[in-house]
Amino acid sequence: MVGALSQITSWLEEHDWGILDNLGQHVHSGGKAMQACVYGGAFNFLKIDEFIEVVKAQACREPQNVQLLIQREEDERFHIHSVRAFFRSLALRTIGRFF
Repeated sequence: MVGALSQITSWLEEHDWGILDNLGQHVHSGGKAMQACVYGGAFNFLKIDEFIEVVKAQACREPQNVQLLIQREEDERFHIHSVRAFFRSLALRTIGRFF
């Protein structure tokens, strides 16, 4: 996901939103390190639908493990967006081209 993260970060920076923070670096409780790559940020006026599309456009070895937790300004809680369904439909369309 490093290459993908770089692409996502570039998109955020191009739009002057800043970068994603590696949240795993801030977890030190319990004497155990995070066992997942967790990145986050708080962005004003982020074009959320475009951001989701940017994430979906990235090459990913394990798309089933990619989740976006997004809380829109008017929401009281986060919503989980799984990119697995997108990657699965892309794979099926690609496989379909060969048969």
